[in-house]
Amino acid sequence: EQRDQYLEGGRPRARELTATVVFTDLKGFTSLAESMDAQSLMDWLNEYMAAMSKTVMDHGGVVNKYIGDAIMAVFGVPAPRAGEQEIARDAEHAVRCALAMRGELERLNEEWTTRGRAAMKMRIGVHTGPLMVGCVGSEERLEYTVIGDTVNIAARLESFDKHFDAGSVCRILISEPTKRRLNGRIATRSVGRVLLKGKGEEMAIFQVRD
Repeated sequence: EQRDQYLEGGRPRARELTATVVFTDLKGFTSLAESMDAQSLMDWLNEYMAAMSKTVMDHGGVVNKYIGDAIMAVFGVPAPRAGEQEIARDAEHAVRCALAMRGELERLNEEWTTRGRAAMKMRIGVHTGPLMVGCVGSEERLEYTVIGDTVNIAARLESFDKHFDAGSVCRILISEPTKRRLNGRIATRSVGRVLLKGKGEEMAIFQVRD
């Protein structure tokens, strides 16, 4: 019914909107991959990806891409949100998704250890802000994606100080713009003002608690 608003020349029309980006990454995946044969590695990775992708979709997000063992998901696309209330809803859904991912990893770890496989840990970064959404590539290979500083910040939150809270099964770090939109509905603690890699100014970041 609204295709003219979203399509131009058969492609999704590029537009700027505000959304929440989630990046996840497994700790120690490279070492694990070196110790497994190809088929076992793919079977194990697909089991993990299936559980995490379903969790994203159950919380209203879109899995944008897989990058090795990493997942990039977006909450708030493709339709622009009508106002701040809907943007805040996306942010909360994204953080609740991260918490649910933690629960899924704990469940998977129990299954894996009973089958003689190693338990895994993961990191998650979440940031809310403006970004560009559209398609990149050629007619032969087209990819729907989001680009912009918001994406970069979410990725930097995931990879921030890999020794910080290294004992946790799943460390979740969020930015102040995301935390502000939670309105206290999810418990967090301040990590402080930090300088993320590639950024010129410090920003306040927070860790999501159980």
